Amino acid sequence: MIKAPAQLLMITVLLLLTSAAALAQARTPPSDPTFKLQSLDGKVVDLGEQHGNVVLVSFGATWCGPCTVELQSLNELLTEYRNKPVKFFWVSVERAEEINNSGLKQYAKERRLTFPVLRDTGKMVYLQFAEKQRLPMIVLLDKDGKVDTPVTFGVKSPPQTYKADIRARLNKLLNSAAAEAGSEAQSPTIKR
Repeated sequence: MIKAPAQLLMITVLLLLTSAAALAQARTPPSDPTFKLQSLDGKVVDLGEQHGNVVLVSFGATWCGPCTVELQSLNELLTEYRNKPVKFFWVSVERAEEINNSGLKQYAKERRLTFPVLRDTGKMVYLQFAEKQRLPMIVLLDKDGKVDTPVTFGVKSPPQTYKADIRARLNKLLNSAAAEAGSEAQSPTIKR
């Protein structure tokens, strides 16, 4: 007799914890996030200084299977945007004890990555966008360096659907920047 209420209570608690975890995975991006990351050659790269470019930042890890699938899709998408003001970056959130720079270079070489690999070993940048680690995570910046929401987690299946979603977001950012530039150029001059 006591089993049923205890089971009901346990199920309720599990559902509440699951719901809370889902809500806590993404956080509202800061208005002016810090995007200083270390490149594999030791230089600090500030992605916020990529003004004039739409920037796609993918956070992942070498042990993450969905991250590998995502990287293949992003590599394919990058070829479509090669002659446009779009920059892609992959950021490993792994600690130096988990994988060193030469291991990351080998990982990138094996996957034929054609965009820069950066490190966020302390997850200082990553945690501006998520409460806890869930990979892969995509952050897009517009041409002014502002975060385009929502931040996305995971990879949709099949890869064509995932690429179509990313392509739509990139095109929206490129087109909004072009529309703003066009409206500024076409603004009438008032003569007095």
